[in-house]
Order: sequence, then structure tokens, then C-alpha cells
Amino acid sequence: MAEGLARTLLPNSFSIMSAGLYPGELNPITIEVMKEIGIDISHQRSKLLVEVKDKRFDRVVVLAEPAWKAIEMLNADHKLLWPFPDPASDPGDVETVKGRIRTVRDQLKERILTL
Repeated sequence: MAEGLARTLLPNSFSIMSAGLYPGELNPITIEVMKEIGIDISHQRSKLLVEVKDKRFDRVVVLAEPAWKAIEMLNADHKLLWPFPDPASDPGDVETVKGRIRTVRDQLKERILTL
């Protein structure tokens, strides 16, 4: 979600990529919620941090606190922690999950715009 937002909000400004500790399949509900604002993330794929460890970064933004220690391996000028809850991890009906994803999506959008 953050990668799709950043690529849309900051086109041609930065080289943007996303990686995590436990990448998996993209959540279809998240894909749907992003399409609501005109962003298609269905082509994105989850990557492991080790896949990007040999790259140099100007800025790394961590969205989950457990990943904070893991990014020590990354070569980055600036490291920021923006802890967000995983909106799809808690149980609930589809509309409840969509609401949580929308909340995180909108908060991420504001943070990216102020970055």
C-alpha cells in the first residue's frame, strides 16, 4: 500500500520500493481499497529485506516496529519509524476490514505528502 501511494504521490521524484520481514500475497481487500482512489497495486510483489540489502537508500521508512531492528542491515542516510497497525490482521467482516485499511491508507497518504 505504501509503495503504491508513494509511487503515485511522488512520481519521478524517487526510486521507490517496498520490502518486509514476512512478505506474502497482496491482500485482495487492500488492492480493492487502493483502487477506490485510483491506484492499482495488483502488479506489485512482496519482497524480502534481504533482496534489497545491497542497495543504498537516501531514506528508509519502516511501518512496522518489529522491522526496525532488521533494517540495521540496510545502507541508508535516514531511517524513519512510522508504526502503523496491520489493518488486515485483525478479524472482522469485509466492511470492517475495508474501513481499517482505508484509515491506514489515508494516514499513510498524509505522512507521505509531508515527507
